[in-house]
Amino acid sequence: MGLRSAEEGFLSAPRDHVEDPSIDQLAEAAGHTDESAVRRQLFGWREALSILVPLALLLVVARNVDWATTIATLRDANGMFVLAALAIYYATFPIRARRWARLLRESRLELRGRDLLEIVMLGWFVNCLAPAKLGDLYRSYLVKQRFGISLSRTVGVVVAERLLDIFVVFALLVVGGYIAFGRTVLPDLRLVYLSAMALAVLIVIAFVAVYYIGPRAGRFFPAEVRRIGRLFREGVLHSFRALPEAGPETVVIWLAEAGRLAFVLAALRLELPISGVIFVAVASSLLTTVPLTPAGFGFVELAVVYVLTTGFGLATHDAIAVAVLDRLVSVFSVIVVGGLLYARHRRQEALLNSRR
Repeated sequence: MGLRSAEEGFLSAPRDHVEDPSIDQLAEAAGHTDESAVRRQLFGWREALSILVPLALLLVVARNVDWATTIATLRDANGMFVLAALAIYYATFPIRARRWARLLRESRLELRGRDLLEIVMLGWFVNCLAPAKLGDLYRSYLVKQRFGISLSRTVGVVVAERLLDIFVVFALLVVGGYIAFGRTVLPDLRLVYLSAMALAVLIVIAFVAVYYIGPRAGRFFPAEVRRIGRLFREGVLHSFRALPEAGPETVVIWLAEAGRLAFVLAALRLELPISGVIFVAVASSLLTTVPLTPAGFGFVELAVVYVLTTGFGLATHDAIAVAVLDRLVSVFSVIVVGGLLYARHRRQEALLNSRR
């Protein structure tokens, strides 16, 4: 009872909370992630390997591809449909910012979606340049920097956001696959289903560990570590109170992702059933959770080509054209737009520092 009262006291006075030094060091590293990615550290050996290894794998897999036909297909893409793909993709960012604000509100953090929109975009920008999902940590750091909110709590909310994404993606994968293929699972696509199931099981185990094991294990750690753990746990668990609003928003976000792919296919004059579009979009997005490469580079492209050719019978050169154009819309455009936001952010930061 005393421990619970103490924990509630910690939560009722977040401004008195002092981060563990290791957390602050991690936050500082996150704060310079964008600089490292844009400047010379982007070309360090770890970053180079995270791009060169999957690139080599892509070249090995695609060594027999008719690249002339692939390039010709891309050149003939309908520009209006490409613009529509970009529009529906960028329309998801305000929804993501609003959803994040709703999740934060459950932890008694009163922020609005428009307050977080630029931060969400900067986080996506960093994720497109650096491996290990550092963009998620970076946007949590920016919230702490701008609004003075505990990093432990905001990271917990980001984890809850990612869990919600994965649950919806898994549900859409099952539904889309059932409609597209019926009860018979194609042997060549079993790996997709098994990977999704394994990921879902791991998520459930992690959730149970946070909810049941975390508080019991906390007594073996110092008070400040328990405080940080409590804030993280609160950020994760309290966020799920927003499910009635955040759940439908998440479904809209991922249906919009499928809509982006539908416009990419239309731009290339290719057709898939709606259920197939949803299946391909969510199956490939599962691999963006792999923190080995920026934005899942290499893994996502292989997944798109594999599912389109194996599951839906598209020619390899057409499937590669789809993967390339979709990544131009969803990754390289973010690097351009995010780079402009980054430059403005750096100018504002330099101006503030000069006034201090």
